[in-house]
Amino acid sequence: MPGELTEERVLEVWEHGLRQPPTTRAPLLATLAAGTAVEVTRLPLAALNSLMLDLRSEAFGDTLSCTADCPDCGESLDVTVSTRELRHPGAESGGVPAEAGTATLVAQGLDVTYRALTGGDLLAVDPDGPDAYSALLRRCVVSVSPAQNPVPDAVLAEVGQRLADLDPGADTTVALVCPRCSHPWAAALDIAEHLWADIDGCARRLLYEVHALAQAYGWSEAEVLSVSPVRRQFYLEVAAR
Repeated sequence: MPGELTEERVLEVWEHGLRQPPTTRAPLLATLAAGTAVEVTRLPLAALNSLMLDLRSEAFGDTLSCTADCPDCGESLDVTVSTRELRHPGAESGGVPAEAGTATLVAQGLDVTYRALTGGDLLAVDPDGPDAYSALLRRCVVSVSPAQNPVPDAVLAEVGQRLADLDPGADTTVALVCPRCSHPWAAALDIAEHLWADIDGCARRLLYEVHALAQAYGWSEAEVLSVSPVRRQFYLEVAAR
């Protein structure tokens, strides 16, 4: 594998990630990119995106192939996006990610301190549970004065509207223009979903190679992975004759 993402690590992360819902894979993939020295559960979502973009560039290249449907006329577009385009201005590749910041607002006569969403929030809230988004917003509220429990829904709505300003880059979008009807729009792009698709495809290819060479030569998984990809491909071609 390119970069520091070894084949053994790909299979380990793939096996673990299969047991997780798609919405909670971002912290897993960010941990893979950052290493155990960085506590990704304390990082805001923009920092997770930056880590995943670093890993995507190092392991699979700088370009992502995507498709999008025009929301106006339905035309399907094939789009190629660079990882550089997806980085928020000011986010540096390979930099040390910062922990989630806080801000304050006044809503419904209450003084509210809130913070950005983090990787830990994604892991703590069941994405399929009732009121999952409200549960995430409640985790963002650091304090309310005078104290209110539960925090009023109107306050949570105010917090939700301001999260993008507190953590620019948490949501990644690509500016597109439909070649058929000229309609412009911002298409959302899920970095974790794309990176997971790369890892899933790589892992399945590796497992196929292990299966084929184990059948042909009786090698163990560790023995197959110890052979370089170039030599492995030769053995696969010979075994298929």
